[in-house]
Amino acid sequence: MVVASRHVLSRLRKRSWKASFFQRWNHSHGDDLKQILKSLPWQYLRASDPSNYDNSTYQRTDVSFDVNNGKPIIENREPKAYTIDNISVDNDTYHVKWSDGRASSYPTASIQNQVDRWKQRYPENRIPWSGLTEEKVRESSSLSIPFSKLISNPGMKRAITTLYEYGILLVTETPVSDGGAGIAALGAALGGGSVKELRSNSVLKNYMEGGSEIMLPHGTDGPLRTLYGTVWSTISGGQADGASVADSAYGNDGLPLHTDMTYMRDPPGLQIFTMVEPAIEGGDSIFADGLALATSLREKDPEAFHVLSTAIRRYSCRDPVTGWQLEASGPVIQISSDNQIVGIRHNDLDRLPDLPPSTISAETDIDDFYAALERAHTAWDSLISQDKFRLVMKLQPGDTMIVANQVSFSCPLNGLLYGDGTDKLSFTWHCSKRCMHGRYGFSSSSRNPRSVMGCYIGQDELYSRMRMEGFHVT
Repeated sequence: MVVASRHVLSRLRKRSWKASFFQRWNHSHGDDLKQILKSLPWQYLRASDPSNYDNSTYQRTDVSFDVNNGKPIIENREPKAYTIDNISVDNDTYHVKWSDGRASSYPTASIQNQVDRWKQRYPENRIPWSGLTEEKVRESSSLSIPFSKLISNPGMKRAITTLYEYGILLVTETPVSDGGAGIAALGAALGGGSVKELRSNSVLKNYMEGGSEIMLPHGTDGPLRTLYGTVWSTISGGQADGASVADSAYGNDGLPLHTDMTYMRDPPGLQIFTMVEPAIEGGDSIFADGLALATSLREKDPEAFHVLSTAIRRYSCRDPVTGWQLEASGPVIQISSDNQIVGIRHNDLDRLPDLPPSTISAETDIDDFYAALERAHTAWDSLISQDKFRLVMKLQPGDTMIVANQVSFSCPLNGLLYGDGTDKLSFTWHCSKRCMHGRYGFSSSSRNPRSVMGCYIGQDELYSRMRMEGFHVT
């Protein structure tokens, strides 16, 4: 899908599960609502009775175990069958009477949510993009937001929505002379719990009350700790003592489009880049949506798509100076059991040499494996090199690009919108590692070095924030 105009941006808005449910409610009758509830297995409904959950911890209370020693209780656990005697609907609540006399109540929106998840029916609020320009991003009220607004409650909600829909967000006017405190506050605004009331455990709350700490001893939000530290800098002198600088980002050469930390089993959910000092010449930042690229490859070259979605590639990061050796593996394009796209893992600079499957032994078969892999990777690279997929940004001091490095989702799209206004294809999207980034080579000096600072946000924290805003992520 291509984001081509403000019209496209304005008409594609967040649809929470609750909102989408009540839209259907207005066009349904009571009997239809009852059928929605009946579509779920009675075993699930019985176990989902709100009375089976603790009101304060939200943990299950219907698990049979000895409270003294924690052992499971085996006696009297024969399967029991129940039937529903009666269903009534009152405002936004289902009331169910069971055959054993038990009465259960369920929020209607929650039931619809579970049916949609089970049947994999989701609102169309993911927006794969291409054809974006820096001008469009800066002018867009959806894709750009000032730092001071983002760290407010309405701003955080808006940022989470944009990152869910587009996978990228420009934040302007980010503080760059506070030792990374503002960047850490950005990370805290988009990670951790959505309630940030205590200065003692929220980096964001602490920052808004005048604090400058990047991490808190008992904090529950803030940057993710990685081998590069918490808030990192592309100037080696700006890195914390003991943090790794074993990465091509610390050089002056251009970097090909890639997702970050392909060598981790679970890469970060968000990456935050803040321009502190631009290069004297060059150094433009490049971004691309892996969803649009994978879809295009699937359409144009199904054989290459098959190879890149089945061949397991290995990725590595090694830094003996600071004592790290990370490795992870997976296909460039990950697909689900029903042949839907579920992820992008791509970084040629961290990719180890490929080995054929151990089941292949004949020399001709081995040659065919490498030939097919080279051909598929060339087809992938040919798409990555096309300007329509590349968003080039000349970031200024205080400009921050937030990239959804790994965002899982599943939603149906009724077609892909291209810059010429035509609709092509029709897929159901499920995708995690989403946006890629890179840069142009640059000239700099020791007195005026190109300087970028940033941090990562964990995937689980990002997912939690998206769920709290009513989005479906898995």
